[in-house]
Amino acid sequence: MICGFLSVMVCLLEFAAHATLDKRPLAGIVYHIMKAQAATNWLRAQLAGWRWIGALAAVAAMAWLALRGLPDGRLHVYFLEVGQGDAMLIQSPDGRQIMVDGGPSPTALLYELGDILPFWDRTLDLVILTHPDGDHITGLIPLLDRYQVVQVLDAAQSEAAAEAAPWRARLAAAGIRRTFAQRGMSLPIGDLTLTVLNPGTRPLKGTTSDDNNNSTVLRLDYGATSLLLTADAEAEAEADMLAAGLLLRADVLKVGHHGSQGATSARFVAAVAPRVAVIQVGAENTFGHPSPEVLKRLAGVQVYRTDQQGRIEVVSDGKRMWVKTAR
Repeated sequence: MICGFLSVMVCLLEFAAHATLDKRPLAGIVYHIMKAQAATNWLRAQLAGWRWIGALAAVAAMAWLALRGLPDGRLHVYFLEVGQGDAMLIQSPDGRQIMVDGGPSPTALLYELGDILPFWDRTLDLVILTHPDGDHITGLIPLLDRYQVVQVLDAAQSEAAAEAAPWRARLAAAGIRRTFAQRGMSLPIGDLTLTVLNPGTRPLKGTTSDDNNNSTVLRLDYGATSLLLTADAEAEAEADMLAAGLLLRADVLKVGHHGSQGATSARFVAAVAPRVAVIQVGAENTFGHPSPEVLKRLAGVQVYRTDQQGRIEVVSDGKRMWVKTAR
C-alpha cells in the first residue's frame, strides 16, 4: 500500500516537472521544474533501496510544493497588508510576476511575499515604483537584493528625490534595466496589459502635492476584467486624466492616496464607475485615512480595506472576477 502511494507521488512529481499551460511551457519556473525532476530521481533511488519511510514524507512535501507553485491560468492581484502604504503583487495567468510599490516596511513586505510565493520563487519580472515617497519605496529597496528583478518601471521624480538615492544606487549596482513611466506607455505581459495613464507628457506643477499628482497611475486589463491603480494621485491628477479623455472605467479602483480627502473626487468616481474599491491603509493611522468624505463618494461601491480585511486578493479568469480577503 505504501509503495503504491509512493508511486502515485512519483507520478505527481513527474507531472509537475513536465506540465504546460495553454499549450505553452510554464515560463519562469525552470528552477522549480529541475527541483521536481531531481526529487523524482531521488525518490526512485530511495525506493530501490527500500528506504521508503523518509521518502514518504519528503515526496509528499515535494509534490505539494511543486503543484502549489504552478500558475493556475488566472490573474491574481494581491493588495498587501503592509501598514500605511501601498504594495501590490500581480501574477499573470502564465506565471509572470509584477511588484507595484513596496510599502513603508521591508519586514512587512517580505512577510507578505513569503506567505504567497514558494520559498524558491525569487524572480520578479517587473518592479514598478509609482513615486518615491517612503510609504511606497522603503520596502522595495532591500527587495532588489533578495529577488532577481528583470526590469524596473520608475517614476521620473525618483531621479532627483533624496529619499530615492539608495534605490538609484541599488539599481545601478545590480545593472537592472530601468525605464520611466509616461502616459500612453503600454506594457503587454502575456495575456494582460498595463497602460500608463499618469503622469502626462508635461508633469503637473503647482498642485497641492506635485509628488503625489505625478504618481504613476496604471490601468490593468485582462479579458473583461479591468483595474485602475491610482497610487497617490489626487484631485488635480484626476482632473488631468479626465480632461485627456482617457479610458478610466474599471471594475476595481485602487483608491488614491490611501483614501485621503484630496483624492477620489466625485467626478472621478463617476467616470471610473467601479464595482469594487480597495483602500490600502494602516490601522489607526494618524492621517485620518480613509476620509469619511471619500467613503461617502464611494457609496454603492463594495469597499475593501487592508486595515480591516488584511490582504485583499482579486482573481479573474478573464470573464469573471472574485475578491478574497485574509480576514
